[in-house]
Order: sequence, then structure tokens, then C-alpha cells
Amino acid sequence: MDETPEELEQIRREADQIDVHHYRKRFRFLGAIALGALMAGLVALVMWMVDSKRNPCERVRDHFCKQQPGGIACKTYGGVFDESVHDDNPEMRANIKAQCLSKIERLKEEDGITVK
Repeated sequence: MDETPEELEQIRREADQIDVHHYRKRFRFLGAIALGALMAGLVALVMWMVDSKRNPCERVRDHFCKQQPGGIACKTYGGVFDESVHDDNPEMRANIKAQCLSKIERLKEEDGITVK
């Protein structure tokens, strides 16, 4: 031991200031950020899946019924929505839903209306 007692005391003080868990704290912090980002992505995915599962004819009906609750378009698309759900032929249901989806796209392109 070539150090003097003063040097040893200084070495002890410097050693006491060293945080041995510095990297563990940093990785826990980064892990918490990653977990938060993962959960936010999961919530966004679930919301997207719920929204895309919704029947396009229901969306069109809701749009027109919100504009004019007793209007002709509301009643018409109410019947179309009923057919898109309760028709016996699955091909016909798919065709009706495709027509409603094209109506949504046409409203967006021609009139600039976003159907929610």
C-alpha cells in the first residue's frame, strides 16, 4: 500500500459516490418506455380492428341518419343495412357491403365528406 491515509479516504469518498446500479436503472427506464410504446401500439391496433370490423352499410346509414334523422336516405340505407346483415346468400351480403363501401369512397372523392 503506497497510498497515504488521506489518499485512502479520498478513494473511499469517490467509491461511495459511484452508483453501481446506474446501468440497471437506465435499462429499466428504457424498458418502461418500450413497454409504454408497445401498449400504445396495441391500443391503436385494437381501435383500428374494431373500426374496420364495422359494417360499411351501417356507417353510411349512420351518416345519413345523423344529417336528416327521418330523411329518405336514412330510411333507404336502413333497409340496405338490414339486407347486408340478414340476407341468406353470403355472396349477396358481400356485394351489398361492397356497394356501401364504394358509396363511402364516392362521398369522400366527390363531396369531400368523411363517413365515420
